[in-house]
Formats: sequence, C-alpha cells, structure tokens
Amino acid sequence: MGILNRYVLIQIAVPSLLAVALIAVVAVATEVQEQVKDLPMALVSLTDIGRLMGYFLPALVSHVIPITYMMGILLAFGRLSQHGEIVAMKAAGIPLKRLIVPVILVGGLLSVACFWVQDRVRPWAIGRAFDFVVNEVERRITLDMLHPGVMHEFRGWRVYIGEKDAGTNTLRDIVILKPEKGSLGAVVYHADSARLVQDGDQSRLEMLRGYYVPPSEGDNVTCATFEKLSILLPQFKAREMPRTWQAMTVGELCGRQQELEAEYQASQSELKKADLKNERQEIAERVSLPFACLAVSFVAAPLGARAKRSGRSYTFAAGFIIILSYYTINLMMKSDSLFTLPTFLLRAWTPNIALCLAGLFFVWRVDRV
Repeated sequence: MGILNRYVLIQIAVPSLLAVALIAVVAVATEVQEQVKDLPMALVSLTDIGRLMGYFLPALVSHVIPITYMMGILLAFGRLSQHGEIVAMKAAGIPLKRLIVPVILVGGLLSVACFWVQDRVRPWAIGRAFDFVVNEVERRITLDMLHPGVMHEFRGWRVYIGEKDAGTNTLRDIVILKPEKGSLGAVVYHADSARLVQDGDQSRLEMLRGYYVPPSEGDNVTCATFEKLSILLPQFKAREMPRTWQAMTVGELCGRQQELEAEYQASQSELKKADLKNERQEIAERVSLPFACLAVSFVAAPLGARAKRSGRSYTFAAGFIIILSYYTINLMMKSDSLFTLPTFLLRAWTPNIALCLAGLFFVWRVDRV
C-alpha cells in the first residue's frame, strides 16, 4: 500500500508544484517590480532581484498552497479516473477511503508547514527585504551617482549637481546644503568643480574655486571664498524597520493586542478600538488561513475520487465551487464590530470548520454507489 500512496501523492504533487511555481512567479514578480521601481536600477543586479523574490515568497504561502494543493488533488484524481485507474483499484478491492486518507493527512502536514512559514519565516524575510531596499541599496549610492540637474537628498545633505564629466569623474556647478549641529540653519557650499576621493573607509569631496556661507541669524550674512576645500561626506546611517504587524509572529501580535486592549479600556478611543479590532482580525487570519489546506483537501479528495471520467470541466467546476464557498463564508464572517479574541478566532475558523464537516460527509459517502 505504500507504493500506492506514493503513486497517488506524486500524481497530486506534479500539477500542484507547477501551479505554485506559476502563481508565485507572477505574484512575486509584481511585488518586486513595485518595490524596485524607485531604486537606482544600475545598483540592482539579477542576484538582488532573485533575493527579493525569495524574501517576498513566504508572504504568499498561506494564500497559494491551499488553492494549488486542492487543484492538484482534483486534477490528479480526474486523470486517474479518465484512464480507468480508479476503476481498476476498486476492482482490486481497494476502497476509495484508502486512497483519500493519505491525501488528507498530507493536507494537514502542509497546513502546519504553512503556519510555520507564515509565523516564523515571513517576519524574518520581510525584515531582510526592508534592510535590502532601505539600507543595502542606499549604502551603495555614492554622491557622484546622483543625476545632474536635480536637487537630491543624500544622507541628510541637500545636493545639486549641474553637470557631470564622465571622462574625468568631475562634478561641475555643485551646491551642497549641509545642516550644522547646534544651529537652525545649514552651511551652503558652492564650487565650480569637485571630485569624490576615497580615503580608506571614509569618502571626502574635494571642491575647487567656490564659496561657502555659514548659517547666520537675521540679515548678518557672511560669505567666504576658497580655491580648494575638502569636506568629509556623511557616514551612512542604517534605519531600523518599524514595528509593523507584517514583521511580527502570532505571539508578538497577541502581546501587542493585550497592550491595545489596555489602552482602549483606559481611553475608550474610537481610534484605539479600530486598531484593536484590526489586530484581533489579523491574529485570527494568521491562525486560520494556513489550515485552509487541510479544509480543502477534506472536500477535494472525496469529490475527486468519485469523478466519473468527466474530464477537466468537472475538475475546474468543483475547484471553483470549493473556493467560492470558502471565501463566501469567510466574507460573511467578517464584521466591523469589536469582538473578543476567541470570537474572532471562531469566526475566522468557520470556513475551515464548514469545509471539514462537508468533507467528512463526502468521505463517509465516497465508497457508496
């Protein structure tokens, strides 16, 4: 019987993995395109794009795996039915329950795996994606990479470059507004030309023929000229990712939910009420959505096993009905009201419970003529 289990599961795995690959590439590519559109593409390599795709993939697992596994079940059993293999197995005395129980067990294992990836891998991956987009790429940008003719923000400075001479790596007609510590103003530098010089780990800008204006109070403005002036460029300061729900585990979300509940009880603020509702809704979805894989396998396995050589039309119709039923129930369970966390959990689990109950009925009836 182990050979039979492997055979059936391989038949399910092939279309499921193909569907996962197709959907994941399209969805992740769209997200990556949105994230990198404002980045300097000259500093982003194909390896970087691949890394970003890997970072965004865990966020899709709980949404993609249940649907693709369900379609894999229906397609696999539909193919077995079309080729008469289901009939041959029944003629050999193998009950259909024997075929579908391993499929449901694998659905349960996939649900646990989806929950783990969503709860543990996803926060880490989102943190890595933030660090890449906000810190790593920004760290690669040097002052001489800025486009001419536009005022730029560069590590706290305001920089304008009139022209760039690519042959000599010279910046012409450069203006720098450098904030001065302990002052409300900024030092203004202007130079006819400048060059970026690397001095160990520190970069400095050598400016020729210009002037600078220190910050001043009132109308007392002073100006000094220079033939050559060298100033150190500001060090890059990495930014920490804000504490958002996307980068939190379920345990961390529950802790913040308790904090929000205490703040709401103290203030009775409508804003805190909305935040508390959203927090509880997020926790409920995090706990319920991964287990949709088990729920859909309970329904898809017996329906697929009883397919009467009806081809792919039956497969796609059954898949559409299952998905429509799940999301219709899920939508009906959502509300703008504030409930307790257990109530949110029960409402979020209602689609899974409904499909599992329907699936148990279909499993019970699967071997009946």
